Amino acid sequence: MGWWRSYTGDERFSSSTLTILISIFVVLWLAVKNQRKAAVPPLPPGPRGLPIVGYLPFVGTELHTKFHELCGIYGPIYKVWLGNKLSIVISSPSLVKEVVRDQDAIFSNRDINIVGHIVTYGGADIALSLNSPDWKMLRKIFVREMLSPANLDGTFPLRREEVRNTIRNVYNKKGTPIDLGDMAFVTVMNAIMNMLWGGTLRGVEGAKFGAEFKHIFAELMIILGKPNVSDLFPALARFDLQGIRRKAKRISETIDGVLDYAIDKQIKSLAKAKEEGTTKTGKKDFLQVLLELREQDNGAPSMSMTQVKAMLLDTVIGATDTTTTMSEWVMARLLKHPEIMRKVTEELTEIVGLDNLVEESHLPKLHYLEAVIKETFRLHPPGPFLLLRTPSESSIIGGYRVPKGSSIFLHAWAIHRDPNYWDNPLEFKPERFLNNAYGRFDYSGNNFKYLPFGSGRRICAGLALGDRTLKYILASFLHSYEWKLPQGSEIEFSDIFAVVMKKKNPTIAIPTPRLSKSELYTE
Repeated sequence: MGWWRSYTGDERFSSSTLTILISIFVVLWLAVKNQRKAAVPPLPPGPRGLPIVGYLPFVGTELHTKFHELCGIYGPIYKVWLGNKLSIVISSPSLVKEVVRDQDAIFSNRDINIVGHIVTYGGADIALSLNSPDWKMLRKIFVREMLSPANLDGTFPLRREEVRNTIRNVYNKKGTPIDLGDMAFVTVMNAIMNMLWGGTLRGVEGAKFGAEFKHIFAELMIILGKPNVSDLFPALARFDLQGIRRKAKRISETIDGVLDYAIDKQIKSLAKAKEEGTTKTGKKDFLQVLLELREQDNGAPSMSMTQVKAMLLDTVIGATDTTTTMSEWVMARLLKHPEIMRKVTEELTEIVGLDNLVEESHLPKLHYLEAVIKETFRLHPPGPFLLLRTPSESSIIGGYRVPKGSSIFLHAWAIHRDPNYWDNPLEFKPERFLNNAYGRFDYSGNNFKYLPFGSGRRICAGLALGDRTLKYILASFLHSYEWKLPQGSEIEFSDIFAVVMKKKNPTIAIPTPRLSKSELYTE
């Protein structure tokens, strides 16, 4: 300190000056720190979770209803810790728009769980893969080629065959109670199997093949929607405490074997036809379309065989589970409201006629049935949170910080029931969707009050197939039979949260033939 004393000539002065300078420095440092802190928006509000385990009240409850309660407390955007995972729940159209349109590129990755990662070959499919050139290529092939209007028209006979099989089977059980969920599942699964590889696997072999696939698929749906400790606490993943990873691997290996068999048989069939200078007769199934698209003019495959299998699995999961579930919800709503059921059947009688079975050409004219389906999607969206997203970088939504890697829940179920956007939202009123009485609502995701299939670049890729299949199956069931509840029974609408939100209790109804001639049921 000699140099300081010689410079000031006063030790007391030097000490006080140093103190002042240090104080000024501290004040400035704190001011800058606070300014920087103020510049970083806070996380959304939300309930306090316990250390490590997160928010315990979710245990034993349906997630969509609990999240709806929290929306009333914390507002349209809030955070919840589920285990070690930070989740952001969004339940207003304007904030959804920020995610799916304004910042769609940042929020276009999926938050994939362990089971989904295993069964989709590490996210090699369309639904769960990252936003990447591969994903864009697969989606383009799926939407523009597999599900083109021409291909959907071409595969209609394959769907019609299975729907007519069900109509015949129900005729043999007329007057007896039928589980509508089971009936829809068998019909849809058989129709999808037929569209996927109906030209390859037929007869007894096809029936055996389909039965094996249906059994393993049903098991997959159970574990896909089951809460997994390993997803909530990644540090525990290697222990696989619930055995879900092991089950997923076993199911994935079985599905892989089934797909390999179908693909191998299709390849041999196409090679034989090429060698003989002929082409396969009949309409092309989806597997044939995919294999032909895979072969490029330069000989290099446009997609891997793993991607082909992942796309086939996407088709089964997306089309079967959603269509089956929504068929049951629609029928349950109509059984609860006989006056609406009557309007639907009167429209079918007028458009189709009691001397005919329903064809897909009738569907564009069935406006009231379409309104009934849309209203059911409003009250019972198959994915109450759509498919979860995760931001590729930290972002700002609604003035709050949303960290990179967090889980984004777009709470469509809550938006669809919000009285701020819907008059009497809990009332089943199909007229909302007639003549744009409440605004224009379709499945495109452009109106953020109504998002049954999502929105933005990650909107459901199988929308066209799902829409056609659901409407055709429902029109056929409702036109062919009059459905009534068994004596003394009532309909209730409890649901179970899973990958697709299902009805908790089965819907049972008794069919009575409506058509003018018995031959229509047996031909």
